[in-house]
Amino acid sequence: MKAAIYCRVSTKGQAEDELPIAGQEAECRQYAKEREWEVVNVYQDAGYSGGTDDRPAFQEMYAAARDNKPTPFDIVLSWRSNRLFRSIEHRLAYSRLFRRYEVKLVSLHEPEFEGASGRFMEAVLAAADEMYRSQVSEDTLRGLKQVARRGYSTGGRPPTGYRNVRTPTGKIKLSGEPEMRTSWEQDPTIAPKVRRAFEMCVRGKTNVEIVEITKIVSAKNGLSTLLRNRAYLGERIYNTTRRASLSEKKTLRLRNKPDAVIRIPDSHPPIVSQELFDRVQTTLENKRPKMGQRKHSPHNYLLSGLLWCKEHNCAFTGHTTGERLYYVCDTRKRLGKKLSPCPLLKKEAIEKFILDNLKVNVITRDTVRQGLEYLQVEESRNRHDDDTEKKEIEGRIAQADLEKSRLEAAVKGGVHYEALADSINELHERIKALNKRLAGIEKERERALKLPVITDAMVEDILLKVHAMLDLADRRELKAALSHFIERIEIDGQDVTIEYTFKKPSTVKVFTIGDPGGI
Repeated sequence: MKAAIYCRVSTKGQAEDELPIAGQEAECRQYAKEREWEVVNVYQDAGYSGGTDDRPAFQEMYAAARDNKPTPFDIVLSWRSNRLFRSIEHRLAYSRLFRRYEVKLVSLHEPEFEGASGRFMEAVLAAADEMYRSQVSEDTLRGLKQVARRGYSTGGRPPTGYRNVRTPTGKIKLSGEPEMRTSWEQDPTIAPKVRRAFEMCVRGKTNVEIVEITKIVSAKNGLSTLLRNRAYLGERIYNTTRRASLSEKKTLRLRNKPDAVIRIPDSHPPIVSQELFDRVQTTLENKRPKMGQRKHSPHNYLLSGLLWCKEHNCAFTGHTTGERLYYVCDTRKRLGKKLSPCPLLKKEAIEKFILDNLKVNVITRDTVRQGLEYLQVEESRNRHDDDTEKKEIEGRIAQADLEKSRLEAAVKGGVHYEALADSINELHERIKALNKRLAGIEKERERALKLPVITDAMVEDILLKVHAMLDLADRRELKAALSHFIERIEIDGQDVTIEYTFKKPSTVKVFTIGDPGGI
């Protein structure tokens, strides 16, 4: 077995000493030696937070596993899992990605989960983390909504034609300084081009002509979106969408209900008048293709992308006879029933079967409790690491204070100040930087997940939440949830093999496909 060692420290002080990294590497090498693993590489990130995956050595290691076949190592060995990840979301995403490249993540000081509940622990941890972090998200969203209601920017780039500008709000902060917020003002170069685009649209110019002349968007496909943006009327619009994806592959955004959207008129100078804007909307509506000429799929097949035919090694896709909905083997869809006699699968029956199997046989009270217990241990370890880091920084501050006091005493004793000025200033800046890092640790601890005592009621609540996630009315959200739990569903005659993302494949007998009540 070939192993890559990953080491990380989060502060520059630790990085300068190199002792913590050296200690991590030494223990990992000893662990690998005891198991007769060959260490082929050591990746080190010095002075990088584990809360982000934007770390050069970590990304180099991931790229090595992703881009090479065969992979240069079979195992990523770390002193503790929080050296790799301080974020549950990153742990879920990257552990699955490394598994895809047949690389196992091993930690010296943490047990390895085995059996059916092994990888499922990651899903339970994500559910628990989401539950306890939701309050933080709600508080953040509430604050941003208040900023939007006051007519200020909540962050990000302004619409084309505007630019950010910092303006006083008229309030005074506790520090005595005036409160400043970001608002939008017209960009004197771009705003006239945006106004001209609206005018050209009303005059019947094509999107290609408007883009070529104004160059306010890079492609004609983005022009319609720009011309429909009510921000050009001076409106501040916020909270139009929400994140709904449960898959690490992509982020899914869904539209919020109208009563959840914040609309503040006259929050910034308008670029176009209401009359011109309304005329443009009428023009765009007249250009829109008439509906009803072509029937589009509702895209509510939950198992598309997951359901596979073993005989032909191809996916099942959605199919309808006009009255009923089915899944059909892609080979049969292309060649026809005579050349590929794979049976049609009733959509509702196979989807219900998979969801029921997930609820009854996999997501149980025992696995939820085990996940919470593991999360508690992880929280305790993170807290211990923070305490160790704090003590180290406090020791550095005390040493720097002592050196600074001695130099100041020397000045009082007659040594010329200019001879020691550089040293005193350097110590002052060092103490300032150390205190800043200490404050950062305290701030991170305040944001950290705090688990209460695990109770049966808590386990039941999380279990109900995970089950409720599988009963979502919104089919797109439910499809994202399934891709989080299930890697592949293979149909082989009358057998269904479900490969979960957290356990070995299990074969389940199902109804005879030809039966009226069967799949």
